[in-house]
Amino acid sequence: MSLSAQTCTTPAGSTDSDGAVNATANFTVGAGFITVTVANGLADPRSAGQLLNGVSFTLSSGPTQASLGSNSANIRRVDKGGSFTDLGPMLTGWALDNSNGGLFLCVLCTDLGGAGPSHLLIGDPAVSGTYVSANASIAGNKPHNPFDAGTATFLINVPGLSAGATVTGATFFFSTAEGVSVTGTCSAGGGGTGLS
Repeated sequence: MSLSAQTCTTPAGSTDSDGAVNATANFTVGAGFITVTVANGLADPRSAGQLLNGVSFTLSSGPTQASLGSNSANIRRVDKGGSFTDLGPMLTGWALDNSNGGLFLCVLCTDLGGAGPSHLLIGDPAVSGTYVSANASIAGNKPHNPFDAGTATFLINVPGLSAGATVTGATFFFSTAEGVSVTGTCSAGGGGTGLS
């Protein structure tokens, strides 16, 4: 089977109003489907404003009518003081929007079934094993807990999509507010080992 793999990342040194942000999305395009593995590469974030709430992307060709298939992430509750409890792999709580000429995996799109403002994608803890820097927007914050931790993997069904299609651009969204974004840079190759 012919597959096309690409990786999109936030440029080095990317920030938003809450500080540094760092995210990666690996895409694998096949006939009729796309797998996406999204990671938050920022360890020990200070604020929920540094957590990932979505990624949008465009394709070189083919239909953009799509539906979200199987998806999963490790679900993590971060308690006051920065300690955390992993609840295990579960559904991400994210939804898929395909209404604006591209595809948008999002957790704040509650009208489409997104679970926001919980289930934002958080990076790893500090080397100490806890979220030392986390403020009250993360640690013990009931509306924002639990989080998707580390990576989240999605299968998107796109009837009629060619395996030769490529991802032409991606934008990463951060914070518990909509519209806080960083434009990614994309290159051929990369992980792309998604769900099958």
